[in-house]
Amino acid sequence: MKQCLTADCFIMSANAISEDGQLVNLDGKGNRVAALIYGPDKVIVVAGMNKVVKTLDEAVARCRNIASPINAMRFPGASPCRKTGVCGNCTSPDCICAQLVITRFSMDPNRIHVILVGEDLGY
Repeated sequence: MKQCLTADCFIMSANAISEDGQLVNLDGKGNRVAALIYGPDKVIVVAGMNKVVKTLDEAVARCRNIASPINAMRFPGASPCRKTGVCGNCTSPDCICAQLVITRFSMDPNRIHVILVGEDLGY
């Protein structure tokens, strides 16, 4: 996970993107959002149109109520959303939502590149 920070280029997706361009991500350990925030010279975010929502509040809600419960199914553990499919706003040891990161813009305007694909991709 630490190697993500020293990569020349980091490729990821976002959990949600507001129409005004804010990237919203929930992460468990933080390695994915850490690389988005700092480290690699370039970050490429590839996202389907299903991740674009109108407002920042809708983006946070999408992270919590759509992306996170589905993502939790990939990991072992007993987080409430893994069991119920709905965010329990928990602090369970198995929670994958420890870090909520809102990226409003990059201080380096050439560092983060967002590629929107005109179809639904991922969750």
